[in-house]
Amino acid sequence: MSITRESIETWMQQRAASEANNLTISDEKAFGQPIVGFGNGSDELFDFYKKDIGEFYLLPQEWLAKKYGRCFEPSHLTVISWAFPQTEKAIEGNRLSDKYPCKLWSMNRTFGEVFNRETAKALEDWLDSQSVAAVAPMAHPDFKWADSEKYGLASLWSERHTAYICGLGTFGLCDGLISKIGKAVRYGSVIADIVLPVDIRPYTKYNEWCLGAEKCGACIKRCPGNAITPDGHDKKLCREYQTTHVLPYCKNYGFEGIYGCGLCQTGVPCEHCVPGHPELSRQ
Repeated sequence: MSITRESIETWMQQRAASEANNLTISDEKAFGQPIVGFGNGSDELFDFYKKDIGEFYLLPQEWLAKKYGRCFEPSHLTVISWAFPQTEKAIEGNRLSDKYPCKLWSMNRTFGEVFNRETAKALEDWLDSQSVAAVAPMAHPDFKWADSEKYGLASLWSERHTAYICGLGTFGLCDGLISKIGKAVRYGSVIADIVLPVDIRPYTKYNEWCLGAEKCGACIKRCPGNAITPDGHDKKLCREYQTTHVLPYCKNYGFEGIYGCGLCQTGVPCEHCVPGHPELSRQ
């Protein structure tokens, strides 16, 4: 079959509608229907990320080279990025919390992310089966975290930064990416050796869709760890709150996992949409 943007979007929709979209220890769905964006491997922002974050950050062609052991031309690569929205039930539960993530949100952070990662690998395998070389960085055995001199803890590939390149959204004060379906989402991506039309970014500034502290500041008030200020997000304070407060509390939920927090993603104007821009938001 011919691989097109439409065929990939259809594959993603079918994946979200499949029985695989679950929370493993519950019949609850992990996510709703995703939005999908497309970027080119030669986008100058990838080179900027590598210089800005650190040399350990891998470019699209470097990820493919890791898997296939040969060189790839960046301009011939398409980066496929998606945002899976949290379910309304998980969002509502977290919205009502003020110190810790609700159980369903915590389950999603653990078991929903398993589905997200498995989706990335399944899309990679499907493209491979269609003779399109592909790799999902988040599912690659070499995916790991490193220390950025400028930003502290950082990964070799950022799903949020990739989504920004692919036109899915811009960053908020809390460092979460505000997408066309809001901030209560999980991102993923696959790099493919195929040339497809890319999305023109409907923004020019990294935080263009955020109302900022003066007009909003809701995420500042929602953060129980005081890790968000008008100047932005303190990753160290955020991790400290999760380690010393969220982790011990969520162990009472009866499963081992990555509990996260996510309070800054709910109970805020950008929870479901781009605030003040209904024309950009998915209805």
